Amino acid sequence: MRKLKIGRILTLFVVLILVVTASVYCIRTFFRQDEIIEEKSYYDLDLFSMENGWMTYKDSSYKSLTGIDVSSHNQYIDWYSVKQDGIDFAMIRVGYRGAQEGILHEDAYFNTNMQAAIQNKIKVGAYFFSSAITEDEIDEEVNMVLNEIRNYKIDMPIVFDMEEFEKGGRIDNLTQEQRTNLALRFCGKIKKAGYDPMIYGNMTWLYQNYDFEKISEYPIWLASYSSDCPMEDKFEMWQYSNIGQVNGVEGDVDINIYLQKK
Repeated sequence: MRKLKIGRILTLFVVLILVVTASVYCIRTFFRQDEIIEEKSYYDLDLFSMENGWMTYKDSSYKSLTGIDVSSHNQYIDWYSVKQDGIDFAMIRVGYRGAQEGILHEDAYFNTNMQAAIQNKIKVGAYFFSSAITEDEIDEEVNMVLNEIRNYKIDMPIVFDMEEFEKGGRIDNLTQEQRTNLALRFCGKIKKAGYDPMIYGNMTWLYQNYDFEKISEYPIWLASYSSDCPMEDKFEMWQYSNIGQVNGVEGDVDINIYLQKK
């Protein structure tokens, strides 16, 4: 009986060691993003500050620009007033793929916004809200984007935007590897066409739904509404508010800072 008890104790001890080891591994993996951030710290976060209502970054290497991102949800925009309010650039939605039915849709205000923004000397870029689950669907989205932007002077990046849909969507069952490969395919084709690609996401999405090491081959557009930027890894654009107020835009609008090499 005593030997049996000792055997059980040894078994439980071994199991406990395995559980602790696995837990430590999981914790280290989960917080891997912190290791990446510490290792690749890029910007001096003390140089970010608010000036005339907008986020700025001042050092000898970068010039910061202020921008908004818009879609048909913002409806009519007075772009002259937007320019006068100090906005340097606009990221304009080309279109989207339905999160559940998977059908491609053009943004009803895309051409109107592009024409008026350019007319008022606002730099323009574009983004596409993707719900692609196959390479063929990515190719369809890229073709749609290239067809829509071909007649405009594009100064800013062309962005791949894939996000979680709160009601559940067709991308929910994609693996991290699949999402990563789709994003890379989109960006690769955009770059091959002569434009600057970029990938949009918040911290959770970027680190948990993509292989960050792979997607960081391309510039990152970070979405984070903290007063202090939580990401010390390199990014080119930061969407720091989703409740911005800009003359010419009715209601709330997303506000961004773009860090441009001098």
